[in-house]
Amino acid sequence: MSRALAAALLLAALPSPAAKPTQRSPIPAAPSASETAATPALERLAQAVTSDVREVKPEPPVALYLSGAAPELRRAFGTLLASRLASAGLAPVVLEAPSADAAESLAREQGTRALLRLTLGVEAGELRAHGDLFGTWVNFWSGRTATRAPSPAAAIAQAVEADAAVLALAAVEPPRPPATPSEEPRPLSLLGAVLARLPVPLAALAAGDLDGDGKDEVVALTERAVHVFAADGQLVAERSLEALPPSPAPTREPFGALALLSGPPRIAAFSTRFAHGEVLSLEGGALRAVSRLESAPLASDARGAFMPGQTAFTPEVRLGNGEQRLAGVQSRFTTFSSANSRLLLVHPDGSASFFARPSVAPLQLSGLGAGSALGDLDGDGTPELLTTSPELQPSPDVLRVFKTNGSDPTLHEPLWQGPLPAGRALQVVTANLDGDKRREVVVGLSQPDGTGVLFLLRQGAP
Repeated sequence: MSRALAAALLLAALPSPAAKPTQRSPIPAAPSASETAATPALERLAQAVTSDVREVKPEPPVALYLSGAAPELRRAFGTLLASRLASAGLAPVVLEAPSADAAESLAREQGTRALLRLTLGVEAGELRAHGDLFGTWVNFWSGRTATRAPSPAAAIAQAVEADAAVLALAAVEPPRPPATPSEEPRPLSLLGAVLARLPVPLAALAAGDLDGDGKDEVVALTERAVHVFAADGQLVAERSLEALPPSPAPTREPFGALALLSGPPRIAAFSTRFAHGEVLSLEGGALRAVSRLESAPLASDARGAFMPGQTAFTPEVRLGNGEQRLAGVQSRFTTFSSANSRLLLVHPDGSASFFARPSVAPLQLSGLGAGSALGDLDGDGTPELLTTSPELQPSPDVLRVFKTNGSDPTLHEPLWQGPLPAGRALQVVTANLDGDKRREVVVGLSQPDGTGVLFLLRQGAP
């Protein structure tokens, strides 16, 4: 990702005092996050740290040393924090030092009266800063020994919910020398943040380039509507499905199917709440109905059918124009994913059928969650397997990424695994939100309070 893109995403997240209300109302955020969603994460963290520092009442000037995270993220946060400390009358001095110990010596050399040392990082969907604040003034009677004064002294630890702008900055890597043929591939590293919130749970999730700009939009199907989000989490368009006739056998929980069709780009959406689905096109910031659907869109070239009243598909998949039947599907399934001619079907008991090609017998897997997908995260042409926990109520749910290499991927150590925020992770898709070769991951989380969350995982600098 370029620095220009990262800066653009960060600026897009900043509130504009001159902004005018639009005709279309965005999806309301969950009540518990309505206020924080309006303020960028970097700004919220800078305000929280500044509040902690002011309570200690250090004597200015205060030196500031940051470590951890990607350089672009450190610089952006350092700029905001220094501004807040300056507004508090603490005359901050930003230090560049090779280590925390070296920063203490440098702070004394520059005549500052206190040093704030913070380690910055993104973990489990949060932007975190932790460290210490202490006085750097040396007592005359200490002689050559640089003893510390008894005050000020405090431990600083703050965390806020991360956002898409934080992930954009965290993904900017420092320049790297060209890789040698013998050099091992970089380890996979995923950093997460909330991309968007919905007032109701998700029924299905998909991603694709709807406007032809080379970057994917994220499409979320809820029980009664379709929502389209941009890479920064902003709502692009939404459409109610209420005009469709009701289903004679709806499911108790939201469930449905989404697929992105090509030539021209369109959305195929089908909720079990209704008897039919719709094909939609994005035109001028609005979704327009093109035609109706009679079968569930599993992928751009795959169709299925819902089990009446159940959150599952019947054990039949039609490929291409519907004349070819996928052989080897023995039981109903809850999840369908395809990438680079490979297919994955996850069954309700956590087992799965993995097709290296549609024409060969499937490999039987186990221990997969409903939130599973195939996606080429590293751009090498071979999709990885992404899956959540097979448990009904995991605490917390965990996303795992496996390499697909012919044998059962889950028998090998995952390329990456990490916890997800609270909620049931029932949908997973990969998306190219930057226009580069590496794909991002979007997880659909159903919250205990009845709301939905789109959680974005972006590949970050290790």
